[in-house]
Amino acid sequence: MKEFDKVNDFLKKIKKGKSTLYRFYRKNEDLFLETKKKRNKRLIPVEHAKYFDSEILHDENKLLVQQNGCMKNLINCLVDKDSLQRRLWMMDWSFFATVAYKAERNQKSCFKMMHAVYDLLIEKYGDDTSVRLFFTTEPFANREGYHNHFVLYVENVKLREQVIEEIKQFFSFDRLDFSVYDKFKAGMFYLAKEGLVNEDWDILGNNLKNENLSNEIKGNDTAI
Repeated sequence: MKEFDKVNDFLKKIKKGKSTLYRFYRKNEDLFLETKKKRNKRLIPVEHAKYFDSEILHDENKLLVQQNGCMKNLINCLVDKDSLQRRLWMMDWSFFATVAYKAERNQKSCFKMMHAVYDLLIEKYGDDTSVRLFFTTEPFANREGYHNHFVLYVENVKLREQVIEEIKQFFSFDRLDFSVYDKFKAGMFYLAKEGLVNEDWDILGNNLKNENLSNEIKGNDTAI
């Protein structure tokens, strides 16, 4: 539910004058339509305060540029109907996650960690559900070491909560960001790269042959 401020209260919040406010709404009639009148008093949506904060606008603009770049890369990937990226994007996934390791792990160590968590899931749940995991290993931009992005598919819906807890426990000493998979948001982060050339990645699963992905395995052949 939207929150509203009286004009004077809103002006105090943004530290601007009435002339600035009115000028803004004359230029942005679509936003003016979001304001409302109550007892002949104009009320301003609280969320409109961000339009008067240059720092917030800068952050939002930066995010939009990143999202537009990802969307462009995603479209380029989908043009190639035979590309691995397109095939993965078309598949069902349950979760998206990023693991930022506390230790400064190298590429090989990160690769082994992803295989280890997959092996754990297969050992505990492989007889009860199809499991598929795709990951990339990338360097940090602001410190030494590498981190992982991965998507996970757990076919048995009833087991998904248990699997999440299992993964959280496995990475309990690291920072783990976990979310429900959205092919237009989180998945785009790694799928919409300019291919997977020079990326350290792998696909693991206990049903890859039936999903026509067995030829894409780079690491553990026993994952089929």
